[in-house]
Amino acid sequence: MSSRRFPPGYQTLRALGTGQTSHVFLTEHKRFGVVALKLPKPELTSELRRLFENEVQLTLKLEHPNVIRAYEGQPTGDTAFLTLEYCDGGTLDQKLLDKGQMALERAYHYILQVAAGLSFCHQRQVLHRDVKPANVFLTKQGEAKLGDFGTGIFLSDKSGADLRVGTAFYMAPEVFQSEAATVQSDIYSLGVLSYEVIAGQRPFVGNTQEEVMIAHLSGLPKRLSHHRPEVPQPLTKVISQAMARDSAKRYDSVAQFSAEFRKAAGLEPTPAPSAAPQIGRASRRGAPSARRDQNPAPDPKPQPKPDEKPSMLERIFGRKKK
Repeated sequence: MSSRRFPPGYQTLRALGTGQTSHVFLTEHKRFGVVALKLPKPELTSELRRLFENEVQLTLKLEHPNVIRAYEGQPTGDTAFLTLEYCDGGTLDQKLLDKGQMALERAYHYILQVAAGLSFCHQRQVLHRDVKPANVFLTKQGEAKLGDFGTGIFLSDKSGADLRVGTAFYMAPEVFQSEAATVQSDIYSLGVLSYEVIAGQRPFVGNTQEEVMIAHLSGLPKRLSHHRPEVPQPLTKVISQAMARDSAKRYDSVAQFSAEFRKAAGLEPTPAPSAAPQIGRASRRGAPSARRDQNPAPDPKPQPKPDEKPSMLERIFGRKKK
């Protein structure tokens, strides 16, 4: 590819790979540091070029710890490009290929971080439409970030909303049937990803796309306990509900999935989210029950007795550690 297409200010280090719509390079920028630079393929059809434009426009609007950060971009024209955060830990599918089954604690960590990023996208009215381990990028510190929004779409954008896009192994049954993707379609893909990350293998397989489609539409995956007997039974049910063939039986939102996942896995609940609304179906189950583990008010700071001088630690921290 000719270097004249690179935006100014970027020094190319090496090629990272090629996707459906773009070539990706590892580059260095004086202000951004080491980043991934995406350049659209010159031979793209109008439909694929639209996907690249969508990725630029969507990613620039998303800023969350569990979503790949976009620094700058130009969606159209001969100088189109997208600059992204570079994650030096590879992708989640590479981790699965290298390690197979991972420790459950690590698996839960990745799943919940992907869910946090996806939930944020839905709050910002964005559907991902291709949630899968290959689109989850890892840092050396073990953080997971959802990326590659080439098939993403705003919920308000109805043009092409009913196109069959995504990856067959993770695609919701209704998308195979050319229905418009929804929040519940993303939740289905998240459920499939969760199953794979825990089990170390996909729930639906086949040698052709048609075989994979039939598996999603009529097959039943092996129970998670078949692969990992130590997985709690309630957690198996949570993932099964996320992968329900009928979209109406899945969770109303990713936030609800995450809450049920944490509870079933015996993990501490996360702090209450900010006022940002959750996007999904109106709840059919009523308001959630009140939490029983509310934090009690902290004990008042102990005061030294009149004839007792506080120690050095008490003067610094206010009280002794128990």
